Amino acid sequence: MWTEVDGSDSIGPKLSLADVVLPPAVGDGFAGLYGSAERPETAAEWVADMRGAIEREYDRTPTVDDLCTVEDGDHAFVGADGAQTYICVLDPLAYPFLTGETGTVRSTTPVRGTEVEFEVRADGVGVSHDDAVVSIGISEGVDGDEVSIERVYQEVCGFVQTFEDDAEYEEWAAEADGATTAVPAREGVAIARELADALFEEGAQRPGGGCSPDGGCC
Repeated sequence: MWTEVDGSDSIGPKLSLADVVLPPAVGDGFAGLYGSAERPETAAEWVADMRGAIEREYDRTPTVDDLCTVEDGDHAFVGADGAQTYICVLDPLAYPFLTGETGTVRSTTPVRGTEVEFEVRADGVGVSHDDAVVSIGISEGVDGDEVSIERVYQEVCGFVQTFEDDAEYEEWAAEADGATTAVPAREGVAIARELADALFEEGAQRPGGGCSPDGGCC
């Protein structure tokens, strides 16, 4: 399945984080983690709460260097310089939009062990499995006593996964020790793109469209 560019500055499906509605249980978990006075109801509110909490903790916004890399992870970005693996799939999906580098994200699903590929090119985004979905979630019973980047990854990353289809997601979610929701894989790419722009210091760049020295990719 391939999504071509439409002549705009971004690639992938058009999406606003404000239009991505979070289930109440997921919003409650994020509110607990970030110490928010109100439950975020949309992905835009979630990202704003996360950015604010990290700014308060570190006096800065996240950068591409804060992406949670790990050896032998289930989610990898494969580019011109090789592969890097991550704990959750949103990090490698965000990477090309943070650096301007094109490449392929390979994500192994947690139940069936299927490899789902996302190809991010200058002229569009491709997903290997038409019915693939991406989950977003958070551990149960989280409080905001500490809002380090490491804590965010610890409580959230395990619940951000790729699945071959809704049936695999539902099987996994039934046993997951957290609150989760799922979106179509193409929408997951768009969320990663918009998250790169709204959360990170670098802001979103167009993969394959060139970059500046300040963008961390030259």
